[in-house]
Amino acid sequence: MKTLKLAPAAVVFACIGLGSPVQAQSLLNVKIGTTANDSSANGAYQESGAAVLGPANSWWNEYAFVSSTPAGVSVVDSQDNALTGIMLTVANSGGVGSKTTSGSNPSFLFASMPYQNSGGVFTISLSGLSANTQYEFVGYAARPTSAAGAAWAVTTGTLNSGITLNDGSSVDISTGAGKAYSEFLATTDGSGDLTITDSGNPGTAITVLDGFQLEVAAVPEPGAWAMICSGCGMLFAFRRYRGVKAG
Repeated sequence: MKTLKLAPAAVVFACIGLGSPVQAQSLLNVKIGTTANDSSANGAYQESGAAVLGPANSWWNEYAFVSSTPAGVSVVDSQDNALTGIMLTVANSGGVGSKTTSGSNPSFLFASMPYQNSGGVFTISLSGLSANTQYEFVGYAARPTSAAGAAWAVTTGTLNSGITLNDGSSVDISTGAGKAYSEFLATTDGSGDLTITDSGNPGTAITVLDGFQLEVAAVPEPGAWAMICSGCGMLFAFRRYRGVKAG
């Protein structure tokens, strides 16, 4: 009677494959304000208070927004403050003013923000991302004392999920109160570019932009798929081995 002598070895190698870790992805945090954090220069700062993605005390790329600033800057990773090679430009379609949100947490994110009058659009352009890769995007546009809001759109790349319009004048992200942000998934194009626009909701007076976060979406990586396939192969081989042996 024929037996499958190699089946146990296949099980061993499959188990080794299942032990391979999946590499963590970096997180990009950007704060857009009308004054720099230290009142003297733009840069990366380790801020207290948790946003939607990442832990508290993460690093944030903070920029004083004047016209189309930042323009072609290289941003750092929020975990270790190391340069990522990702280039960022934030532009606007009109004049920019400054507003402050009331009662928002984390306070640094909603402290000072640029705004545009009705019809204004902020354009966030990112290059150097992984090509044809799905990212999770969280855009912050808390409503200040006057009527405001945001309507998000993906103009370079592909939108993969619906966008929820934001709202709320007094927002606390740590407790989930109000809606200070919009969250969606988008895939970069073949060159690793992603362009997202932020414009006022219909009927609102201004468009505001506090900042955003970007992170590779939590989907299985190629290594994870290999682990899943190995597990299936192990189960199939083991079941077949037992079946032949019993026969």
